[in-house]
Amino acid sequence: MQLELQHMPSKPPLNLIRGILIAYAVGDAMGMPTEFMTRAEISSRFGLVDRLLEPSQSKNHPNLPKASITDDTEQVCTLLEEYSEKDSIDPYITAKRLLRWMRDSNAIEKEYIGPSSKLALEAIERGESPEEAGKKGTTCGGVMRSPAAVLFATARQRPLANCVRACLIPTHNTQLAMEPAMAYGYALHAAICGKDIEEILSEAKKGVEAVQTAPDSQGYPQCEASVMARLLYFERLASSFSDTDEVLDFIYYVYGTTLASVDVAAAAMCIFLSAMDDVWLSIRMGASVGGDTDTIAALAGALSSAYALSHGQSLNIPEAIVSEVLESNKLDFDRLAERLYL
Repeated sequence: MQLELQHMPSKPPLNLIRGILIAYAVGDAMGMPTEFMTRAEISSRFGLVDRLLEPSQSKNHPNLPKASITDDTEQVCTLLEEYSEKDSIDPYITAKRLLRWMRDSNAIEKEYIGPSSKLALEAIERGESPEEAGKKGTTCGGVMRSPAAVLFATARQRPLANCVRACLIPTHNTQLAMEPAMAYGYALHAAICGKDIEEILSEAKKGVEAVQTAPDSQGYPQCEASVMARLLYFERLASSFSDTDEVLDFIYYVYGTTLASVDVAAAAMCIFLSAMDDVWLSIRMGASVGGDTDTIAALAGALSSAYALSHGQSLNIPEAIVSEVLESNKLDFDRLAERLYL
């Protein structure tokens, strides 16, 4: 499918790309130990999470080393490597690389690959096409790895919607997954371009419309909550929240933070609307909200870092935490960012 090529800005500076990747990885590592704890559990045990917690306190990942990233960061990095090397992005490139990652990383044994991705990749391994394999994917694995598509599209000046779709199709080829991922992807792209909050929301709406008006969209709409309705309603309510706890309580108890794509995308983007250019606050809120905290913190941190750095602000994550996450996981984001420009 070919969509209209939207205006692309000049390539973002390397420090902006690197900052987004750092914030994403730190959010992933910060949210890993609290993943699928309830909001009440996190609030009573840790307050607003402000440090890298010991995995022994985790429900889902007690055996991972402290400061570990999960499949979120691993998939974004491995796909960025592949797209950069191939100078291309399509569903088959995505599927082949994810299959290799699943085998090499022991993602199934580690129990951190999402249910939609696992089922779809196993189907592709049995010979099913990527387009067919992804037709049951509704959970958040697609929006989770959408930053890889956005960064590739921005750095290589490629059509944004095409890239996001090619990143999702093998595992999340459904409206339920595609609309939230496209909304987030367009919002991240707008933040990279230095847009203001209203423009970012406007671009997120365009992302949803790109799915709804695509030539190969489904013949009937699937019943789902609207990510844009959630964002716009949250924006209206924002001034009524007295503190961060009220914001997080609203997101968790009213919108929900399950594995559903719309829950994760809306939670991450609402946290961004609250924290804006305060990247450290955005990550801490994501790690403290409950539910799918590692993905929410990673996505919220990426948005806030793009917004902060494109508006001349600094990345205010404590340097000791950045160093621990990068060193513990052997992450070289200078090299990865540079590869995007080769």
